[in-house]
Amino acid sequence: MAQRLSELLSEVPAVRQALALSALQKRFDAILPARFRGEAQVVALEDGELKVLCRNGAIASRLRLESQALADTLQKHGLAVRRVLLKVQPASLRKPAPPRSKLPLSAAARSAFEAAGEQLEDGEMKAAIQRLLRHHAPDGQ
Repeated sequence: MAQRLSELLSEVPAVRQALALSALQKRFDAILPARFRGEAQVVALEDGELKVLCRNGAIASRLRLESQALADTLQKHGLAVRRVLLKVQPASLRKPAPPRSKLPLSAAARSAFEAAGEQLEDGEMKAAIQRLLRHHAPDGQ
């Protein structure tokens, strides 16, 4: 008898744990004040302690003030949480910032910067314009 892929995957301990954490995260997000949703990530529930990583210290501090109320609310929703432990998420675990794409410099703008650079005496402004032109040089130049 053929089993569905989801049934097969649910038998893998790591997948089962990931699914449980995902469900726990949804329940935690549902009780968080709206401004904190997406700012705190549930990482474990062990021995009644819900471990949560926060994006920064300000969020962790604010949620620490509400940690007992969060634990009480989760208990009312049927989860065996007696306390919520909040830590600041280390930089190595943060999502990298999306890559910034440089906007193209139009031919007219490039010409204007080149003309301005030629008229300037050597100094910081001329060096800045030259860096800008090198940064926006067409590929291969």
